[in-house]
Amino acid sequence: MTGVEIFAGITAVAAIASTGITMYSANEQSRSQAAIAEYNRIQNEQNAAWQRMAAERAAQADQFNSEMAMFNAQSQADQANMNNVLVQQQAQQLRAQADGEDRQAREQADRIRAEKARILGLQRSQYAAGGVTTEGSPLAVLADTANLYEMQIADTRLLANLSSEKKRYEAGMNELVGDFNLSSDLFASAMNKKAAQISFNDAQFAEKAAGAGYRINMRQAAIEQMSGNATARATAMGGYSALASGIGSVANTGMTAYGSSASKSTAKQYDGYVSNNGNLVGYRRATIA
Repeated sequence: MTGVEIFAGITAVAAIASTGITMYSANEQSRSQAAIAEYNRIQNEQNAAWQRMAAERAAQADQFNSEMAMFNAQSQADQANMNNVLVQQQAQQLRAQADGEDRQAREQADRIRAEKARILGLQRSQYAAGGVTTEGSPLAVLADTANLYEMQIADTRLLANLSSEKKRYEAGMNELVGDFNLSSDLFASAMNKKAAQISFNDAQFAEKAAGAGYRINMRQAAIEQMSGNATARATAMGGYSALASGIGSVANTGMTAYGSSASKSTAKQYDGYVSNNGNLVGYRRATIA
């Protein structure tokens, strides 16, 4: 075996070993990359699931709070209507009391007139029984008596009117304040209900968005895994390429060694040789190794 053949053999063994190591490393790296891609997918899916659960729970809590706010707004409106009904009832009661006082005043005035007529009749009968005419002083007495009763009637009506008008005024003011409070409460209730409805709609959107985000994250996790798997396959293919290159290198080394061995059997009769300074100075007969 010639030195060239030995060298070629060593070179081939080294190439095979290097190729094997390269392919093994590429294969292990490919497996590692695929495992990392799988691990990342699992982690991304878990994160997506947790994010969806947290977002959906928060959205559901917001929906519940919004529903409670709408319920409270409706209760506010109901309470406002109830309060207004009570105000109207109180106003009606005050007006009824005023009407009752007016009626009592009229009845009292009628009683006073009846009493006046009775007293004046009694005075006249007494004057007549005593033989006194109703002229002069007796007439003045009768007139004074009548005036006193008329003033009594007027004062009775005045007191009754003052009291009844006061109650009617209170009834009107209560209705005015009640209407204002009703309008304010109903407006506030409507605004609160509208705000609660907006919050409820936002919460529903957030819940739907959480589902959409979850699906997006799941697809992204799958895309990232496919990308990692593609990298792993590329690494594995690099190992196979190294194997093919190694095989080609071994084959090339073998062919080189074979060609060198074959050329020795058909070598030329003379080989050129050079001097110490590198210039060709002559030929010598070739020797067979």
